[in-house]
Amino acid sequence: MPKTVKAADPVSLATGVREQLEQIILSGEYAPGERLNELALTERLGVSRGIIREATRSLENARLVEIIPNRGVVVRTVDVPDALELFDVRAGLASAAGRLAAARATTEQLRSLAKLHEEMNDLVRGNDSVSYATANHAFHDAVMLASGNSRLQELDLTVRNEMQLYIRKGVLGEAQLKVSNLEHGRILNALKAADAEAAAREFELHILNGKQRMLESLRSSPARRAS
Repeated sequence: MPKTVKAADPVSLATGVREQLEQIILSGEYAPGERLNELALTERLGVSRGIIREATRSLENARLVEIIPNRGVVVRTVDVPDALELFDVRAGLASAAGRLAAARATTEQLRSLAKLHEEMNDLVRGNDSVSYATANHAFHDAVMLASGNSRLQELDLTVRNEMQLYIRKGVLGEAQLKVSNLEHGRILNALKAADAEAAAREFELHILNGKQRMLESLRSSPARRAS
């Protein structure tokens, strides 16, 4: 459970509350379309309603919530067409990141990526899709960091967070996990070889393949098709 937010100044306080609310939303605690209880959140985080409102306005700009007159703040609902568009945007960001990371990744960054990839192989063998989802985010973040472009990292995180409103952890089967991590291996090999074109191609393809895996999950899950 998120802790009470404490900060030395109002700006830091608002930022901390915004981060806590983002964590609450992305964890799935609130369902898409569900209204955030402002009073409950002020008591839970130990801050004023004004701070909560400032944080939710920031989250509206990040497209994680909607502020609806006479109803309040609700978690944004992302439908299939929205999710597909977000995959396409993220694929473009991945291409740019792969190209830059191939030229800029340090030896230590490549070593960390290789270690993470091996850990993900263990998760695949154990069919641990929930832990794999967390490690998958870490792998992508590490490639983005290796790109050396902070704006690219910020854009990717914003798009990924919005995608999480639709895609929850643990949606991939064992075969899909294996294929996903094989793709990570190809990205890693391209980065080690400092092959900018291959790294751009493989990272972009990995995201686009992820879009196809999501569609396959939809076709195999009546509950998700109905959502």
